[in-house]
Amino acid sequence: MRFPLVSVVIPTFNRRQSLENVISPLLRDPATGEVVVVIDGGSDDTFEFLRDWSVSEPRIRAITQENAGPSAARRRGVLESRFDLIVLIDDDVEAGPGLVTGHARLQSGNDHLVVIGYMPVLLPSQRRRGQAAILLYADEYEQTCELYENDRSEIFCHLWAGNMSIRRTDALMVGSENEVRLDYHEDLRFGLQCETLGFAAIFDRSLASRHRHESSLGKLTLEARRSGKARVQLIQEYPKLAQTLNPLLGPLSRGEFVARYLSLSWIRAVASPILTSLTSWSGRFKVWRFETALTLTLRRIETAHSFREFSKSASLRYSRS
Repeated sequence: MRFPLVSVVIPTFNRRQSLENVISPLLRDPATGEVVVVIDGGSDDTFEFLRDWSVSEPRIRAITQENAGPSAARRRGVLESRFDLIVLIDDDVEAGPGLVTGHARLQSGNDHLVVIGYMPVLLPSQRRRGQAAILLYADEYEQTCELYENDRSEIFCHLWAGNMSIRRTDALMVGSENEVRLDYHEDLRFGLQCETLGFAAIFDRSLASRHRHESSLGKLTLEARRSGKARVQLIQEYPKLAQTLNPLLGPLSRGEFVARYLSLSWIRAVASPILTSLTSWSGRFKVWRFETALTLTLRRIETAHSFREFSKSASLRYSRS
């Protein structure tokens, strides 16, 4: 059975080196009508690379804009798309064979449906120092996929959108050009907006890809701080999620209790550098369980600390630990 052609949208920022591996398998799929790459600012030669490639492969369309964040780049790509069905792919996700056709098959005859594909993290063949952040990310993603399979209603409020399809008309209903920018949790906001609009969601492991996620201890702590700020913003938009998004609320494990206490400003100033050094030391001497546990603790501390700081300016109320 032949399906209508699909627009594949890829927001990107300084990922020139990965784009050939991301785009090539999409072009081999007969359902791909075009690949719209939105270059969201950046300082590398992504535009020149895509411009040259498009001479021999006219389905590639490169669009540039000033840096506005992944959500704005995604929306720009949807606006520029020519076909009714949109497949959204992150710029570090490599599609498996038939991915675009698979999305088109599941979307056939459906409206207001969001289809989520599978994108397991490509893990290192042999663990090395500093890879705990990647392993934590991979494990949490697999846990989220199990949640999807156990209860579809959980998809939108735990959305990972790097391998996803949606009708163009539906995508344009989600969010707006004037919404406040989030520096993190953009996927979650997109899912919550879809849920508010009454869309349905399904997850299908057969829509397979692989995620070349890159991270480090420094990147993880920076993203944790961004997460804390974004959680405050999302709670302002969706107060009903305060219990879920507020890292200072909810049941406490021993590790979470320690992290909440250490996230207090006067303690964090001392604790965070010490834990960072201990994490590096444990990785150097291959004490893997210790490295992983410390990395998780650091992320919790930085998320909670950032949440505390930004919630003060936002006048959010939370329980102090």
